[in-house]
Amino acid sequence: MSIGATNFLSPDQIECFWHQGYLVVENMLDEVDLKVLRESLKVLETWAQFNSHPDFQREVDSDADRIVLRKVQHIHRHGGVPWRALMTRKDTLDAMVDLIGSHICFHHSKVMMKLAHEGSAKPWHQDLAGGFVLPDEAKRLRALGPSLIPEAVPVVAIQYYLDDSSTRNGCIEVVPGSHRLGLFENPVNLKRMSTMDIHRAEVCAGGALLFHCLTFHYSAPNQSAQSRRAPVYEYCAPTSAVKLRLQELNAGDVLCFERQPSDSSA
Repeated sequence: MSIGATNFLSPDQIECFWHQGYLVVENMLDEVDLKVLRESLKVLETWAQFNSHPDFQREVDSDADRIVLRKVQHIHRHGGVPWRALMTRKDTLDAMVDLIGSHICFHHSKVMMKLAHEGSAKPWHQDLAGGFVLPDEAKRLRALGPSLIPEAVPVVAIQYYLDDSSTRNGCIEVVPGSHRLGLFENPVNLKRMSTMDIHRAEVCAGGALLFHCLTFHYSAPNQSAQSRRAPVYEYCAPTSAVKLRLQELNAGDVLCFERQPSDSSA
């Protein structure tokens, strides 16, 4: 593919993303960012011990004595200023421009907690069918098979890491190139996975993983003493190939950001 001037990612990184369906970018967050976000999560965890909200999802084994959070949906709403700032970071928006174009729509946010010894597994799946399209649209897209190319579905997630993410604490595992296989059943048939090459995307604290909405991915349970807290922010761009859900999910949120590609002559 031909790549012109870029804003944040290098041409090699962009080519790697579209070839593999994911990309690890180190050092997205600095020590100050990490400290602020970790402290904010501690406050939210304490709040969840005495309050309930549908966006604060518990691990199945949680009990009344101690609530163990699995996920917080819409963290940009519940976490306040630092989490809303994470949504509009210049480097992140520039990376999205490099991948999906200058008209970027924010879709949703969440933070996956995966706490030490208690974080549960996330089965194999593709993000597209999990909230980006309605069931009838997903059915139509599945019928297209591999002719549903990822470039026609400009939906990309960035998952930041507040802790080191490794095989020990349930890092994300991906199937390189799976974003070019089309949209499959949800959940994905495990027999299908047995024939595929699987890569463990280990990332240091402060780094991030970018992945396409059609990329197969999974994370194992956390059986270690190290938590793996990871905020996820999802973005998309206008497309005529897919009917994406937007407005009903983000009423009252900032939806779109106009970013201009960099000028290579500057």
